[in-house]
Amino acid sequence: MAVLGRDDESLAPRARALAQVAATLTAEPWALTREAMQGLGRQGIDEEQTEAAVGVISMFNYFTRVADATGIEFDYLTPLPAFKPDLRQVTAPRPDRSVLSRPDAGPRPRPRHQQLRMAWESWRTYVLETDEPLSRRERRLLASVAAEEAADWEGAEALSEPKSDEGSDDVLAGFARKLSRQPWRMEAGDLERLRASGYSEEAVLHAISVVAHQNADSRLVAGLRAASRT
Repeated sequence: MAVLGRDDESLAPRARALAQVAATLTAEPWALTREAMQGLGRQGIDEEQTEAAVGVISMFNYFTRVADATGIEFDYLTPLPAFKPDLRQVTAPRPDRSVLSRPDAGPRPRPRHQQLRMAWESWRTYVLETDEPLSRRERRLLASVAAEEAADWEGAEALSEPKSDEGSDDVLAGFARKLSRQPWRMEAGDLERLRASGYSEEAVLHAISVVAHQNADSRLVAGLRAASRT
């Protein structure tokens, strides 16, 4: 209830530290600091638990985007009140590429926990390297835009592909941009634009998964990188 009401101060210190990291990594992954991650340590959360927390937060940035894009609604009883996002909320301004250029950032971090790393890499390979019903180029285009919207410039550059002259590329890019930055505003019309560009129902679902996964991956990297600097 405190989280739904954005009343972090009423949470116990350990829960408050986790909630604040989750909020920052979700809304402003570029703003996650070493100090915030150190706050987890001060609450007795060790390195393995911190990695698990970053993994959970990142995964839910996938789940919520899939739900928002497909219009999934709760169909089971819950004691929690119905949650309706504030459609008037303002998206946190993303910094320019020059602000976050970090040539000394080092290798892109991956999970140390073997099961998490293996599951994540297997999932990523499937999402980005499958040829049907979207081409690899289309998948990388979607993922590159999603990474850019998370200010994950390193990821965006690694995924960058030359755009084609087809108008469908602009439709894909616009879809990836909105689902990444304003998932709470997704509407049926966003999917209809993909269908109108010739994408099958299966291709639409794959497009959602690619964008949602890259949002998760960019946050996983941001979280692990901030944690590694503690």
